[in-house]
Amino acid sequence: MAIGTGRTLKAAIEQLTPMEAPQHKIVSLTGNIAPDGSASYYNVIFNMADTVKARMFPMPLPVIASSPEEREMLLRQPMVKETLALTARADITFIGIGDLGWMRRSISTCFITGEELKALQKAGAVGEIVGWAFDAQGKMIDGLTNARVASAPMPSRESSLVVALAMGDKKLPGIVAAINRRLVNGLMTNERTASRLLATK
Repeated sequence: MAIGTGRTLKAAIEQLTPMEAPQHKIVSLTGNIAPDGSASYYNVIFNMADTVKARMFPMPLPVIASSPEEREMLLRQPMVKETLALTARADITFIGIGDLGWMRRSISTCFITGEELKALQKAGAVGEIVGWAFDAQGKMIDGLTNARVASAPMPSRESSLVVALAMGDKKLPGIVAAINRRLVNGLMTNERTASRLLATK
């Protein structure tokens, strides 16, 4: 299982029943280190560790590197390469979808500046998944912070199930874009958001 970040995902993990699952592997899609060296609050793999007794593989990286060059250097480390390979083999993936609206900070904006957020919005970004910002058509934004994101690529939707956990009116543009572009092939949401999605052309 590969797992991302997000408030809804974190809330779901907190409802898990304790279990013993040593036969399973759970790997994080994204780094767990903020710019100041602190742990990312919404990185849920550590929340799972106490509840699900499975092998855990956190991504030993910052969420967003300080430069594209640093990102490339970090991703070449043997331990990181093995973790990335594990994410690519995931049978199922759970991720959150963050919004980039003016009135709300997405998960990734805890790790970027206000000016970088404005640049993403100007480029058409409507959402992000484990730090990867995308536009209303679900296309990844070229350059900007995406050039520094140290998260794993999304696992193949052709060979695995990739489920988004997201809800709320602010996230509708990002959810719609992710579904239409097939960035995900599964969605868990609440009734209000589902009704709004069904009414979307």
